[in-house]
Amino acid sequence: MLHSIGRLLLLLLWFGSLPPLRAQERRIVVGTDLGVELVNALEVQISPEFLKDSATDPYLFSTTRLMRVSYNHFAPFREHAAVKRTKALTDKIGTGVYLLPLFYEGFPRPRRHSPVSRELLEALHPNADSAARMADEYMRLAGQFYQDARFADFQRRYRRVYDMAIAQVQRNLPPSNFIPTMEAYYGARKAAYRIIVNPFFKSQWGMAWQVAGPKGFTAVQITAPAGEQTLARGRVANAGFDDAEWVRNLSVHEFGHTFVNPLTALPAFAPGIAAQQALYRPIPDQAQYRDWGTSFNEHLVRAGEVRIALALGRPEVSSKLRADYAAWMYLPFFEAQLQRYEANRQRYPTLESFLPEIIGALPTLAK
Repeated sequence: MLHSIGRLLLLLLWFGSLPPLRAQERRIVVGTDLGVELVNALEVQISPEFLKDSATDPYLFSTTRLMRVSYNHFAPFREHAAVKRTKALTDKIGTGVYLLPLFYEGFPRPRRHSPVSRELLEALHPNADSAARMADEYMRLAGQFYQDARFADFQRRYRRVYDMAIAQVQRNLPPSNFIPTMEAYYGARKAAYRIIVNPFFKSQWGMAWQVAGPKGFTAVQITAPAGEQTLARGRVANAGFDDAEWVRNLSVHEFGHTFVNPLTALPAFAPGIAAQQALYRPIPDQAQYRDWGTSFNEHLVRAGEVRIALALGRPEVSSKLRADYAAWMYLPFFEAQLQRYEANRQRYPTLESFLPEIIGALPTLAK
């Protein structure tokens, strides 16, 4: 406990060295996003494999109730050009499709408010201008889907679900010291934090990205329900977000990606990580992580979760995370590296300054 207290004090000292931001810029804003809602409705139409019946897969059946509502509602538009384009783009960038609308505003007639991240564009097409046109065209098709499928009617019909999801997340947000502790740990900060609720997708799913703005980067997290949704006589009684542990853990994890992923993609670091691709091993029951670069990021973010739980004074959460992540074979290595980082914050004030040390130690994993 003394070590945890000392570490937290050290983190707060480093946080105190960062320039202050106004209090209203430090809170997490929870809401919906029309672009993300549209992409979700399109993704649901190409994801029937999740919609099992109660005999085939009781868990999926109980955690996709609202996803099934969306699937059935928009079934008449399954051959829409936007659905077909969603399938094509998902084959290229997976669920990264959900991130594209974060760079647009004004739906259903979207326009780009900031450049789409280089990593997303490179995954779409090797030529940046062609990739940007692909993104623009896809967002235009999503806007056309809004008109053709009368999406506004769906929103009005399920307004109560959206409001319930927002309220459930808001009352389960992490404590007030969460953001300063996380920013102090990584040695960086965001201009704002945002959680977008995504109630009409399968439970236990989330992702995050950072989006540039005039005041700096906004960390944006998209979250599906934490667990089972309940319906009574056709009305939603529980949107599935009323779980403080889920909201907190997912926030540490997903917001953590907005600190880690932009660093590992930098030209100064990406080649050194890629050079150790022989270390890649599939993670049991985690088929979505199919390459070393993704695995590196996931290991580092998960190790960060373990350490930040300690900094937040939650050693029991830290222990549980280690147990939950037992299948991640390199987690002890990454946690040991972060302990070196914590012990030398004067020399390494930011994760960016320490990342070469982690990369340099990777060859020891092959021995």
